[in-house]
Amino acid sequence: MSHRINKRYGVAVFLILFIVVAVFCSCSNKSNRRRSVKPVPTKIEATQNFTGVITNVDRELSQLTLRELDEEVDTILNYNATSVIMDKYKKEITGDELQQGQIVNVTYTEENGDVTEINVPKDVWEYQEVEEFSFDNDKNALSLAGRKYQYTDWTYFSTLESKIQMMELNNQDILTVRGIGITVYSVTRTSGHGYVRLSGYSDFIGGMVNIGNSVILPITENMLITMGVGNYRVTLSKNRVHATKTVSVKDGEEQIVDFSDFASSVAENVGNVTFNIEPYGADLYINGTMVDYSSPLALNYGTYKVVVEMTGYNSYTGTLDVKSADPIISIDLIETETSVESKTTATPSATGNSKNKPSTKTIDSSHTITVNAPEGAEVYLDNVYKGLAPCTFTKVIGSQTITLSRTGYITKSYSIDILDDKKDVNLSFAPLAESLEDTEATASPKPTLG
Repeated sequence: MSHRINKRYGVAVFLILFIVVAVFCSCSNKSNRRRSVKPVPTKIEATQNFTGVITNVDRELSQLTLRELDEEVDTILNYNATSVIMDKYKKEITGDELQQGQIVNVTYTEENGDVTEINVPKDVWEYQEVEEFSFDNDKNALSLAGRKYQYTDWTYFSTLESKIQMMELNNQDILTVRGIGITVYSVTRTSGHGYVRLSGYSDFIGGMVNIGNSVILPITENMLITMGVGNYRVTLSKNRVHATKTVSVKDGEEQIVDFSDFASSVAENVGNVTFNIEPYGADLYINGTMVDYSSPLALNYGTYKVVVEMTGYNSYTGTLDVKSADPIISIDLIETETSVESKTTATPSATGNSKNKPSTKTIDSSHTITVNAPEGAEVYLDNVYKGLAPCTFTKVIGSQTITLSRTGYITKSYSIDILDDKKDVNLSFAPLAESLEDTEATASPKPTLG
């Protein structure tokens, strides 16, 4: 009897253990199944990528405008704290530190236009603080640092704030130039130019004016001189009498320097220098400034550096000592021998000072330049007054600056190339903006040539 009871007890214990084990295994399997469920994948946003020039940085809205290379396609993108932005040295910066004219590679989300990454491509080159440069409009060429590069219809010309035209650049400006290969994609004017107008100086007419170390010119009536932004000493001299004042030149502004408070007595120590130069048509530079020597030049007694140049002839460089009333100076250039190799010239530096460097110009006395518009504006050719538009004057071949000025309007200057095409030249420029108007972000159309 007791044997049967023990047997039944053993079976019951076995069943209870079996049920406990079964329940535990079941729970364990459910738990394992829950842990093995894969998470739902998140949505991956599509991105776009291109290389372009920054044409605007809106720091208030945290937005960039970029123009694709070789295309007039502008894209507006948003940058924020999550945007990874690297400068050309691979240093991380913020979007607010980006500037107009920079060439960058940008990646952004297609859906909302948010920038994810910006960097400067490895093949982008950059010249900063460029003072020595020249444009050849005929060949769409820009020369700097001893090399020639090509600019295109899509090259972006600007100041640090707004777009400008190429012809609004002046040889007094300082540039940053960027490109890839031989192509220039952006030219940024980092320091511009303004104007110095002389007033109350009639007693000094016939003498010389010096501004800083970069400009020396004969004193004539209605003088308006283009200068780079900065502070300068302006000195008028005639017959050993000197008058000096200081001026602060600001970008795009005209500063009047009044000399009426100086004594009117000016001595007579001035020489009317006659230059006889062969061959006819050679260029004469006095202290780095090209001058017209078709009539005698009034120069103060003193010493001057003289350079005479003409294609096909050896250049002449010498010193002129003016110490008599009517000296006659004769200079004969020697023709270059074709069998003799040309002398090696020093390669110019991108940061070299070219303010005093003579530019190649030739007077074409058989033809004229006429400035037709804006009517009534004072017209200056390389700082020399030519009259009120419309006005006509002797044709000068080469790169030069036309400056337009009128009371109550903003003075404007344009760099132009006059070709040796045996024709008269007619120029018409856009109307001058009134001085009270806001002219930011306006672009004057190119002059019409006829």
